[in-house]
Amino acid sequence: MSNYRGAIVKSVQRRLFWMVLCLVLSIGATTRFAAAQTTDVHVVAPGETLTAIARRYGTDVNTLMRLNGIQNPELIRVGQRLAVPSHAAGSGVGRASLQGSSPQPSITLGLENTRIYFALPGDTLSSVAARFHTTPAHLAEMNLRSPSAPLLPGEALRVPVNDGAAPIFTARNMVPLSGRSYVHVVREGETPASIARDYGTSLRRILELNKIADARQVKAGQRLIVPPPSLAELFAAAPMGADGVPLYPVVPTEGKWISVDLDHQRAYAWEGNKLIKRFVISSGKAKTPTVTGVFRIWAKVSSQVMQGGSRAAGDYYYLPNVQWVQYFYRDYAFHGAYWHNNFGTPMSRGCINMTNSDAKWLWDWTTPTVGPGWHVLDESNPGTLVIVHR
Repeated sequence: MSNYRGAIVKSVQRRLFWMVLCLVLSIGATTRFAAAQTTDVHVVAPGETLTAIARRYGTDVNTLMRLNGIQNPELIRVGQRLAVPSHAAGSGVGRASLQGSSPQPSITLGLENTRIYFALPGDTLSSVAARFHTTPAHLAEMNLRSPSAPLLPGEALRVPVNDGAAPIFTARNMVPLSGRSYVHVVREGETPASIARDYGTSLRRILELNKIADARQVKAGQRLIVPPPSLAELFAAAPMGADGVPLYPVVPTEGKWISVDLDHQRAYAWEGNKLIKRFVISSGKAKTPTVTGVFRIWAKVSSQVMQGGSRAAGDYYYLPNVQWVQYFYRDYAFHGAYWHNNFGTPMSRGCINMTNSDAKWLWDWTTPTVGPGWHVLDESNPGTLVIVHR
């Protein structure tokens, strides 16, 4: 009888073992299948914004930024391939199916293990892969791009950084802190200024972020939090070319964009990496400086009255019929200025003054094209990208 009971117990144990094993394998297979089916690809069409794409696929901007390793939601380009949740109910236009593909590394790898690398002239997918100790196929999958497509100068690629790979820019000992910042261990001979150059940021930002009053206090072995690269900071460090055009290291979009160089009092209209037109401007005075950063034109008005200041302080102004006004950040705008002809010198209270003819040309050129009167743009109808830098 005892032998019979023992046989029954062993039989039950075997059945339980195989049931549990099958359940585990089933869960694993389901998980792998779910992971493989979690994303589709959306190809960015002209005029689309990340907000509009998120709305179309029933998700949010933060999710799209996380899936695609995007740090600035303003900087997406026409033709860019974006991972989107596969449960979305989009129309399918602009989407490329990922059926049969493996789980995307941009999801399974973890963004804390990757960083953005801006391709340099002469780079290929193979050369970048070799530099970061990975394979062209891995980079292609990670960035949702064709391995045969040429790598364009300035193209942003997500690359691994935790496998002994060469670093982004020239920094050699970055340690991931989060998806937005780095931790840098200071080496002998390094200074906060040199570290800022290596990471494409500014000394001021590093000192502010680490609450350091004097850069000379930084010693070898100290750990510094370093902010991610800023286009305004990168552009500020760009050398001026012999033709009077800054040699920007990155092309932020394939479409239209405007760069404003406050130090040289110049503005430039671009389409991708092609310079369309340049302007002499007057930006804000020292007491009323023009804001720097990355923006989009949010409102356009063909003519308006501008007034402000204080009669008591002696700085009141009333300017009727200011023409071809394009707001890019709060009340900062491009506009014509008929009250002075001192272009090339800071003259304004923060706006970017231009001749009326230049302001009219820029108004007609920027997107979207609008008629006379007021036009307040929204996220589904965004204006041209604007980058203002020192």
